[in-house]
Amino acid sequence: MKRSSIGFLIIIATVSVLGILLIQFFFLKNSYDLNEKQFHQLTTSALRSVASQIQEYNNKVYNHPTKPVDQYQVEQISNNYYVVNVNDVIDPGLLEHFLTVEFKKRNLNVTFEYGIYDCSSKRMVHGSAMTGDSIGNTTKSLKKRDSVSCSAEEILFDKHYNQAKTSSGKKEKICNLPTCDKYTYYFGVHFPDRSQFYNSRLMAWYFLNGILFFVVIFFGYALYVIIKQKQLSEIQKNFINNLTHEFKTPIASIDLAAKVLSNPKICEQPDRLAEYVRIVGQQNKRLSAHVEKLLQMATIEKTKLQLNLEQIELNGFIRESVQEFRNSQNGRVYAVDIRSTVENAIVKADQLHFSNLIFNILDNAIKYCHTDPEIVIKIDERDNYYQISFEDNGIGIPKDYRKKIFNRFYRIPTGNVHDVKGFGLGLDYVRKIVQRHSWQINVSDNSRKGSTFMLKIKKPVT
Repeated sequence: MKRSSIGFLIIIATVSVLGILLIQFFFLKNSYDLNEKQFHQLTTSALRSVASQIQEYNNKVYNHPTKPVDQYQVEQISNNYYVVNVNDVIDPGLLEHFLTVEFKKRNLNVTFEYGIYDCSSKRMVHGSAMTGDSIGNTTKSLKKRDSVSCSAEEILFDKHYNQAKTSSGKKEKICNLPTCDKYTYYFGVHFPDRSQFYNSRLMAWYFLNGILFFVVIFFGYALYVIIKQKQLSEIQKNFINNLTHEFKTPIASIDLAAKVLSNPKICEQPDRLAEYVRIVGQQNKRLSAHVEKLLQMATIEKTKLQLNLEQIELNGFIRESVQEFRNSQNGRVYAVDIRSTVENAIVKADQLHFSNLIFNILDNAIKYCHTDPEIVIKIDERDNYYQISFEDNGIGIPKDYRKKIFNRFYRIPTGNVHDVKGFGLGLDYVRKIVQRHSWQINVSDNSRKGSTFMLKIKKPVT
């Protein structure tokens, strides 16, 4: 699939998911608002009915005249607090019973607390809290007694007069519900947590949102996998192209030299014969180096790298490694300057892999330089580690690519220009060796507009 097609697919899929999320949010908000309105209507209706029943009760007990239902004003003081104007005597036990029954009738199984305004103390008294579970239990208990001989109101009527004498001496319980200056005889009902009401009605929406959430997570993961696979496919494609070219060039050179050497007359030209023999040896060495690098990386990937840690002295080891690197460069012109501020710097490392690490960094510094390469190696000491910096005067590495260059097969994009040969394996090898030694490495730019590879090696514990 082309890059443009994948980009278009990603845009369409992202817009679709965002659209679904917005629609889902819109419906959820509308459902919440509808339930908010329904809660207010049911609560107002229940409280108005409670006020009416209290008036009927008082009419039986005190022979008070019955008032129109419209006079029982229900006012919402706050989002979860209502006051009901009864303008008559309010019995706490009767109020609790009527509130419980009316809320149960309307399936308002929510926790609430109520209080009755006391004119003498000007505070809300007789405060009590009722949970959603107690509403059902109280109603069942009253219904059981009602089925025997009398109504719940009559039971409370008898209870009220039987306990009148014993309760008259008790102090009224004060609650912290706010008062209302507009009325004199009223009660207040507070709903501390209305989520029980909303949760029971929005459960289906919560379930759908949960499913949608997992769908979005799955979509995001699938999109991530698609993008990573596309990137990996491009990297592997570039690797195969580079591999083909790197192998094809020495093979073609060896084939050409072999054809020339097969000519019997070549023996009559010793200088020409020696030149072609040199070409065969050089290209064979180049081909062997490519094969060795591929086999080395395959071995590291297949099995866990085993290190042969030895104590080495940094100054001498780096000088020896640089000299070996010079001997392997077949006459390439470059300059390496080693500057050390430490003496007798002992570290533990695998000599072979550490040497290869230095080779790879120096090789990159030379390959990615458009002028005569000049490399400065600095060795410094810090509190608990040694710092080795490799500064070059090459083309530099853009900041966006500095972390990616240590990935396998990764090469900085150069468009259609492929003037630097390689497989994208060298710095991946460096990263693996650094990790196995528990060292650190990072890349930055320098004053010469080149790159600086900073290697931090822990001091051995003595």
